[in-house]
Amino acid sequence: MKVALIGRTRDLITTGRMLLERGHEISLVATARSEAYYNVTEREFEDFADTTGATYIFGTKINKPETVKILEASGAKVAVSINWPIILGANVCAAFPHGVINAHAGDLPRFRGNACPNWAILRGESVIGLCLHKMEADRLDSGPVLLRDHYKLTPDTYIADIYEWMSGRIPEMFCALVDGLEDGSIKPVPQSQLPSDWLRCYPRRADDARIDWKQDASAVHRLIRASSRPLDGAFSFLEGQHTITIWRADLFEHPGDFLAVPGQILMRESDQPIVACGSGALLLKEFSLESPEAISTLRSLRSRLI
Repeated sequence: MKVALIGRTRDLITTGRMLLERGHEISLVATARSEAYYNVTEREFEDFADTTGATYIFGTKINKPETVKILEASGAKVAVSINWPIILGANVCAAFPHGVINAHAGDLPRFRGNACPNWAILRGESVIGLCLHKMEADRLDSGPVLLRDHYKLTPDTYIADIYEWMSGRIPEMFCALVDGLEDGSIKPVPQSQLPSDWLRCYPRRADDARIDWKQDASAVHRLIRASSRPLDGAFSFLEGQHTITIWRADLFEHPGDFLAVPGQILMRESDQPIVACGSGALLLKEFSLESPEAISTLRSLRSRLI
């Protein structure tokens, strides 16, 4: 089957390569400006298109009539999409007989929108979903779900764990999808139309990861896990001056009740600081300081994170 790739991220190129191995043909590659954490450049998409003989499109003007004609001329029966930056119009969705199938990191119809895995960690959810759904024109994360999978979240799950799982599963699921479309075994499942079943997730910025030590230790721990690599990390300010970025932490069981100001360094364990929260404490397992000289300040039991 002829397939079009529309989107960004290395996972989409991996999907294209796996589809080729399955005997399918990549007839069109469309991408847009990449982001650093996608771990892939626009040039790599262009090189992949050149290697496979696919038509190459760069930019977000995919809804323009002249671009839609290029999509139709590619002969692709279906388009698979990851992280396309704008909502697709009706002519784009209709350009492919099987439509445009999007990989969404959320358990639709819950967790629609942006940063869904991060919000799932922050909310203390037990699982995060991964859905392949047929996109509907001019709508966000709607349309029937064609394939679905789940990843179990634990108190030790970091955002990188979810990304790693998705990087493996998304190409596999897309290959199963295209095979299933070809043999007619895919059965679409409509999404609920009840707003009470929806949960819209809005984008997060890097400065949303600033730690409020007045929160309980579990909430701060979730923020650290949801903001860690490959993102910019949860952060605080040592004595209000030196930025400290916290990559990994563990909940700390203090021996007995204690009183401390939130953000106060209580003690050290194997030279790792233990910080008081509004309730409970955290052991900082991995962190970085913007200025090396601040490490001596961090070692003082009088110091605080603000």
